[in-house]
Amino acid sequence: MIYQSSRKLFSDLVAEITAVYPENEAKSMAYLLLEYWGKLSKTDILMDKSVEIREPLAPAVARIKAFEPIQYIIGYGDFYGRSFQVSSATLIPRPETEELVQYIIQKAKAPVRILDIGTGTGCIAISLACEIQGAAVVAYDISEEALTIAQNNNITHQAKVQFQYQDILATQEQTLSQKFDIIVSNPPYVTNHEKSEMEANVLDYEPHLALFVENDNPLLFYKAIAQFASLNLVENGLCMVEINQYFGKETAEVFVKAGFQDVEIIQDMLGRDRFVKGILQK
Repeated sequence: MIYQSSRKLFSDLVAEITAVYPENEAKSMAYLLLEYWGKLSKTDILMDKSVEIREPLAPAVARIKAFEPIQYIIGYGDFYGRSFQVSSATLIPRPETEELVQYIIQKAKAPVRILDIGTGTGCIAISLACEIQGAAVVAYDISEEALTIAQNNNITHQAKVQFQYQDILATQEQTLSQKFDIIVSNPPYVTNHEKSEMEANVLDYEPHLALFVENDNPLLFYKAIAQFASLNLVENGLCMVEINQYFGKETAEVFVKAGFQDVEIIQDMLGRDRFVKGILQK
């Protein structure tokens, strides 16, 4: 179909989406829909450029109104200046995780070997591989579907990350022949108690395998990562993890007990406890 006025189409979309989302969020989603389906930029819309929509937008709007994340609808999410393919098997890349990537970039000294545990879309591993010249990056995940998505993103961004199927809970005692300078992870850390605090667009659509841990063992993955990192980091190697803001002190203590020094809780831009980092000194 031909819709002569892109501005009118944008306005109609915003009006539909504001039935369930605030206006600012509705506008952001409308821009993304028109960029994806109509190849329109914000400037094109402001200039009221004519647009041809080959597929009806109503099904996409219906999915939005059912609280499905826009990233799953259009098939990609932005992270650290790049677009990453996403699917229901992967978490949607988050802005706060970009802060983790930025910290690693600032601390890394090439040549450097990096391991990303629980890679999902591969956004952390691929961003580090692209941003740090000479970095050799390996990434683990337990989901075959997620690894397929990550490998697609790897090809798109020509990152040369080595993706591997690994269960960190099963291999935490493993000692590798070649050690890493940096180990990074954004593991599952949301307790089942916290489900009541979560929005439907996360709870109903994002993969629970990558989100949740049992209430009685919220530090399960951090204990495994700290143990594995203590065996597979070089002297003065860095381990950094994204954390549940409610368990900052407890997560830091896990790394202290595993033999890490200079363990620190780092807050995100919103002032929430968001990361723990430690240095392995043997």
